[in-house]
Amino acid sequence: MTKKRIISLIAVMMSFCLMISYPAPAGVISAADTTSLTRQKAELEKKLKATEEKLAQLGRESKETEEYISVLDEKISYLSKQYKLAKQEAEDIENRVASLESNIKSNEDEIASIKDEIGALEGNIKTLNNEFSSTYEEYCKRIRAIYISGQSGSKLTFLLLSNGLSNLLTRYQMISAVSKQDGELLDSVKTQTENIISVKNKLDEKNKRLVSTQKEMKANTENLKNERISLLKKQEDMLSQQSEIEKQQLDANRLLKELHNKTKEYGEFRDITQEELDAIDEDIAAAAKKYAPPKTTTTTTTTTTTKKKDEPTEKPKSTTTTTTTASSQYIKLTYPCPSYTTITCGFGAYSGHSGCDFSTRGNENQKIVAAESGTVILVKLLEYSYGHYVVIYHDKTTSSGADVYTLYAHNNDILVSEGKHVKKGQQIAYSGTTGNSTGPHCHFEVRVGGPNQSCAVNPEIYLP
Repeated sequence: MTKKRIISLIAVMMSFCLMISYPAPAGVISAADTTSLTRQKAELEKKLKATEEKLAQLGRESKETEEYISVLDEKISYLSKQYKLAKQEAEDIENRVASLESNIKSNEDEIASIKDEIGALEGNIKTLNNEFSSTYEEYCKRIRAIYISGQSGSKLTFLLLSNGLSNLLTRYQMISAVSKQDGELLDSVKTQTENIISVKNKLDEKNKRLVSTQKEMKANTENLKNERISLLKKQEDMLSQQSEIEKQQLDANRLLKELHNKTKEYGEFRDITQEELDAIDEDIAAAAKKYAPPKTTTTTTTTTTTKKKDEPTEKPKSTTTTTTTASSQYIKLTYPCPSYTTITCGFGAYSGHSGCDFSTRGNENQKIVAAESGTVILVKLLEYSYGHYVVIYHDKTTSSGADVYTLYAHNNDILVSEGKHVKKGQQIAYSGTTGNSTGPHCHFEVRVGGPNQSCAVNPEIYLP
């Protein structure tokens, strides 16, 4: 067997490398998410179409009506939901873009690592090839040594042709030594061949991983480009939607202002945001923790006189009995604006209206009083939403023992400070039209069981 044939045999053996398959990169958007988003969009489009048809019908009669404005508010709420969906979609795209960029960076790092490993493996193969060549040369020398006498055939033939006992022993020793060393050389050649094949397989595996990673990175890069294009388009749509919402809201505010100017039943513009309401809730909750007024009870003293049978009438004895009047422990509110006790916009009259409005018919600086005794826990001077408002944490509870908070909004001036205890009917502010107000009025809220808007109840339950 020639050196060329042995190397060819090893090359054939190395061609049977293990094939390793890699899963394709996972999709960045699940089908379920896409379907849900599409369904929500379709439902909103359907509702918007219905409100637009209703607005067109009502508008033919008059736009300056509560019904028209309510439907317009409904339309704005749908537009806002559309905007939130678009915003959510844009945020999802941004997250996917960030994830893709991270994956690409990881892939680049992995490619660099694989290239380093491939370089090391190629060096190992070169070393093993050199060792194999050296061993092969040594083996060829041993093969030639067997035929040093110029004879061919078996070991027995080689020994029988020996001239004399001394020559026979010499030849036998030589064959034994050569055979032993040949076995070692063959084992060495076999081991080195297996090492070469093993290293070659690893090299092939690394190469396959490199190719797979490069394909994945290329696909991710393409996805990234598409996601960026989609994100830019979504951001343009969001700007367009936001502009439409603002336009519709301005129209609704104008119509509401015109209507209230005619009726004198002033209230709020309906453009207060959930973020603003959440911020108000946080402020009130923090104030409630800071100021916890003691609960008070009202007691009555009754004196009775008793007389023993034989005791003179001029020496009566009296017994004092103290009792607690149960009804005096519980909240019983008075009107917050004594001069105007007609509710012009009730609790829940429209979405988000968590109180009652008492319009002062265009008159500002009317007397605003504490609806019940308690501690002023918050005074805020906002130029939006509730404007200048006061919150009182009452020292009486409901009949079930729940804490009660009252809120007075849109005032011009506030006459009390935080931490001050006030009596029922004591003036705390002058009415006004600060914040998102269409005109002079008092927005009055009652919150039972907690300071948050979610605890708001209909104030009429506790009013006279």
